[in-house]
Amino acid sequence: SCARLSDGTARCWGNNGNGQLGNGTDAASTTPAAGSGHDNVAKITAGYRHTCAQLIDGTVRCWGYNGYGQLGDGTTTESTVPVAVTGLANVAQIAAGTNHSCARLADGQARCWGRNSEGQLGNGTTTQSATPVAVNWFGDVAEITLGEWHTCARLTDGVVRCWGGNWHGQLGDGTHLDST
Repeated sequence: SCARLSDGTARCWGNNGNGQLGNGTDAASTTPAAGSGHDNVAKITAGYRHTCAQLIDGTVRCWGYNGYGQLGDGTTTESTVPVAVTGLANVAQIAAGTNHSCARLADGQARCWGRNSEGQLGNGTTTQSATPVAVNWFGDVAEITLGEWHTCARLTDGVVRCWGGNWHGQLGDGTHLDST
């Protein structure tokens, strides 16, 4: 779990087996722990084994497990401290899933990175990416959220679009077919 404090710093606590607390260790903490680079935070999101923070300047830093590139730094190397997500600016919102991450940009576009085995990055492929890729659709994104194997976005016109794994009908399209 993580929280952004009113002074723009962040604290995380709980399991830390992959460095998802961002404090330079892999030791669990039952109390909120400060981490290196946890300042100037505008928003923070915790995934399954990784965490991302949107900074006040509109950039993003992530830390923790990175086996699928979900930290967005161009590698699959785990990090116990925040690393910069490659090529992101003007970020308005971030979201972390199990093994992928996404950002909504201020201009309404979206970028996702990490695992893509079910098409959860929304770029028309099932190829994972260790750097952000553009989500393919028409419409401006107002809000984005991630599940384990899928992603959903509410567009500014009120329409909701979902993509990725759909074996339990989580895309809400009346089928069990995945969508990339």
